[in-house]
Amino acid sequence: MKLSNPVLRSTLHAAAVLCLALSLGACSRSQQVTSPAASAGRNGAGQQVLAGCPTLVANTPATADDFIVETGAIPNYVPGGRLRIETSGDIAGGTVRAAGACAASDVPTINFVGGHANVFVNGTTNSITTTGDRLTFDALLFPGALVEPGVVLATDAQGNVLEIIWPELSGLGPGSPIVRVELAQWNEALIGPLDKLDVAYDLVIEQDGVQQHIKGSCGAIPLDGTMIMPNAPTLPPCPTTLGSGGLVTNYSADVVQFKRRRMRFEVTGDLNGVIDAAGFCAASETPSVQFTGGMANMFQAGTNISVTETGQPILFDALTFPGMLLEPGIVIAKDANRNVLEIIWPGLAGLPPGAPILRLQVERYNAWVRTGRAVDFRMRFDAVGPDGQPASFDVVANNIIMPQQR
Repeated sequence: MKLSNPVLRSTLHAAAVLCLALSLGACSRSQQVTSPAASAGRNGAGQQVLAGCPTLVANTPATADDFIVETGAIPNYVPGGRLRIETSGDIAGGTVRAAGACAASDVPTINFVGGHANVFVNGTTNSITTTGDRLTFDALLFPGALVEPGVVLATDAQGNVLEIIWPELSGLGPGSPIVRVELAQWNEALIGPLDKLDVAYDLVIEQDGVQQHIKGSCGAIPLDGTMIMPNAPTLPPCPTTLGSGGLVTNYSADVVQFKRRRMRFEVTGDLNGVIDAAGFCAASETPSVQFTGGMANMFQAGTNISVTETGQPILFDALTFPGMLLEPGIVIAKDANRNVLEIIWPGLAGLPPGAPILRLQVERYNAWVRTGRAVDFRMRFDAVGPDGQPASFDVVANNIIMPQQR
């Protein structure tokens, strides 16, 4: 049956998008496993969604703005199921990010009126879509705040999806907009699990009759879920040795969270740049620098009276990397009582660049610890460098005044 009524067509399209959003669900997004507000994961101010709607700059498909890709990944590849490709980034000036609250709204003032997407075998022009041609999508619509906040999406007749996700609006925390291309059907004979894929897409944004075109692409994305950073700066080589370690120089030290059942203490510091240099080599799927364990303790200031829950040092096994898709830029250890010892490399973790953050989080502590009292903190991070030599990095921070308990 041909639908000649444009209002009916629009209504049916919106209903289809709503059904698709319900089937995908909020948990289908690539979320961080740990939330900074409630866990030991990385934490920082990050960027917030910009206030007000951006003003679009008219252009044409031939002069489309480039979507500068920060990361690309295939978090879901199930032959006979779905193939999901995600790239994060923005155009110069941050227009897509700034448009989030204005587009993902029940009454949008900025609309993503359509787009295209194609997926290729890496390094070729062999499209893996069922027709071998690019996919065409109608307007990307907002499913509703109660269904799927912070997104707009469109689906075609085969069930393929073109979607934009604004992480802050979606409850995922700070992050650049994510463009998702999800195939419900594809030519499975063209690819195997060891192959890599290229993705290309374009989008049209409209505001008050002005249309701005965007195009993006990302190449050589592995099917195994590994995240790539195609425009990342060249990283320095891993240090050949960590030396023997030593006492960390503290640039800042403070209790950044003090609750009845949680205390988080952080030192920003380093030892002659060695810990910072080890970041990319430790927070890696194949680390050449391994943090093999550590220790922490807390004392009544100026004494040797421990105020941990047991009155004894807290011992930790190896600090491990959770994975690029889960929590980049950190290594972390947790003991049986959920106490945490962690190193965060801000530049690798998506925070503003800075010196390493050395974190201790304890779930329980001695009742002596109260607001206004002074505590001495100790941490030790044991490591093995690429040369196989052990090193220990000691953190000493004395007379830290406990803040107001919240």
